[in-house]
Amino acid sequence: MKFKDCTKVLAELEFGEDNNIVLINGDQLLGKYSLLHSPDEFALYWFTKGTLIKTKFLELVHAKYKETYSLTQIFIRADKTFEKITQAISDLSIDRLAKQGGYLYFEPEIEKTSLTRFIDLIAHLRAPDGCPWDRKQTLQTLRTNLLEEAHEVLEMIDNQDMEGLKEELGDLILQIVLQAQIASENRDFDLYDVINGIYKKIVFRHPHVFGDMKVDGVIGVLQNWEKWKAEERVNKNKPENTSILASVPKSLPALTLAQKYQERAARVGFDWPDIAPVIEKIEEEIAEVKHAEDKTSLERELGDLLFALVNLIRWYGFDAESLLRQMNQRFLSRFNFIESEVSRQDRQITDLSLSELDAIWDQAKKAEAIKAQNAQ
Repeated sequence: MKFKDCTKVLAELEFGEDNNIVLINGDQLLGKYSLLHSPDEFALYWFTKGTLIKTKFLELVHAKYKETYSLTQIFIRADKTFEKITQAISDLSIDRLAKQGGYLYFEPEIEKTSLTRFIDLIAHLRAPDGCPWDRKQTLQTLRTNLLEEAHEVLEMIDNQDMEGLKEELGDLILQIVLQAQIASENRDFDLYDVINGIYKKIVFRHPHVFGDMKVDGVIGVLQNWEKWKAEERVNKNKPENTSILASVPKSLPALTLAQKYQERAARVGFDWPDIAPVIEKIEEEIAEVKHAEDKTSLERELGDLLFALVNLIRWYGFDAESLLRQMNQRFLSRFNFIESEVSRQDRQITDLSLSELDAIWDQAKKAEAIKAQNAQ
């Protein structure tokens, strides 16, 4: 099977000249973890005899397309005539394709869109015939939108809302592509530069995956992470950023920032050997809060206590910001329960004693526990 025969295959498929198609040497799939075209593209792969690894290829197809999706295999017989076999993925057999080689034809799924097409869509919004609001935006005016969308993504993760997460990730991607589009218009960089940069960074920071370095599990990866990042700083001629904490954005929420500082320090050995002294430190900080002599020292000791609590959360393998966000949601839900119950009794919340409110709070916790148990 050869590239030069692709035009004959396309003619047999009656492929329209007004459409674009991606022609791909199927041998390039060896060692790949995804197909080499987007679901919204026409694609024609050609495979030489004995090069197709059946199980791996089927994994790639199933990962990108639904079971009902159909694709077409094309074979050229000895007499130069064509044989076409169209099958749904659920019934797909590629034994013959793997054994003797041939062609595989994909038609686009209209509901899915490639990154290239999305970039063009956003560029259209920013074009003279685009949207006045989008055209007016700058990197600075979109900062709040970027932050809000990131928080909405986190909320969907906390709520385990997959449909909501899918939508909010789309909104977040919109903000990223908009930022890159504006930078492109300013001749600074474009989205492909962004992807190229992170691609190189990922490869550089994973020599245990893409090179011959050996590491001892997750701990080994984290211990080497700061060494790789330090080498990056040297390569970028930024020796002034020698601190391992320098790259942690100071604009992060305080709980997240505290945990990031602790994680970075722990990677280079600045950490307790086990959890016992972590708990002892919290007890020590509580005692210092109790014995604080003035407001200034109390403020500092409360900060120390909060920092120590974040460290305990880190030791247990949780994320402090997420835990507090989840507790905020539980508090909101429980307090709303109190308000509803008080309203049901035709009373005002200010009329109830603390013990009465506390009793309703306990009801809310029980209802919450039952709901969580039923969801399991």
